[in-house]
Amino acid sequence: MTAHPSRISVVVPSMNQARWLGDTLASLVAQRDKDLEIIVMDGGSTDGSDAVLTRFKRHLAHVECGPDAGQSDAVARGFSHATGGILAWLNSDDMHLPWTLASWRETFAQDKSIALIHGDRIVIDEWTRVTGYRVLRGIPNWILARVPWIAQETAAFRREAYDAVGGIDRTMRFAMDYDLFVRLIAHGRVRHLPLQLGAFRWHVASKSATIQTTVGTAEMRRVRDRYGLPNWPRWHLGRMAASLSIRTTSALHRGLPHDTNSRLTRCGIDIRDVFRTLAPETAQGLW
Repeated sequence: MTAHPSRISVVVPSMNQARWLGDTLASLVAQRDKDLEIIVMDGGSTDGSDAVLTRFKRHLAHVECGPDAGQSDAVARGFSHATGGILAWLNSDDMHLPWTLASWRETFAQDKSIALIHGDRIVIDEWTRVTGYRVLRGIPNWILARVPWIAQETAAFRREAYDAVGGIDRTMRFAMDYDLFVRLIAHGRVRHLPLQLGAFRWHVASKSATIQTTVGTAEMRRVRDRYGLPNWPRWHLGRMAASLSIRTTSALHRGLPHDTNSRLTRCGIDIRDVFRTLAPETAQGLW
């Protein structure tokens, strides 16, 4: 399959997420990117997700609905249908920001040696209200290879880099992103953009709330063992210092002026209102 260098292919894996799937797809469509390819891989939802997909049908390049072998399998199969030179996946309860796709494309175009781009995270609740910010600035890549702090919903990577490192490990249930990012960090240049590029939705049914301390912990240890990385305990000085830096920088961020056009700092705001402000005509037809 011939890849289009500037096209961005975003795979959306989903399973019974009808409540939030519309927000996820709208956050992609509302960016009005003319070279965006959206691929939805639904694992056989029974909660009305099909109605949401019907509403967005004209914006979707490829849709599959039916049983799969889990999220990793869905993402990997979704990428097999992608025609873009830039790849990403966005879980069906998360969202992008109005400037995410344009920021990725511009950065990749400026530096052909970059394999992976990631940015800062916004945390939202089940009602799409901002509850916090996670600013990942000044953290070196050698630490990010040892601690899984790259926010998956903010990340995009070149197709050739993805293929070169072997793609998604389909056996992973939780740490498939961390496993892939460790290999991409070793493969090529990684750039953190000092921009908010994704909104991570925290809710009681999310994997981060249900299996992070069990399956997630075991898989992250498996990743480190696989690539010969140290399994730092929580009280390791390097990890503690980096964690303190992130918490401090994130707290200081809240004190900066709020700018809907590029920098959000307030809590309690609805992320959908950012799209309504910046693209009122487009957003009106999506939410």
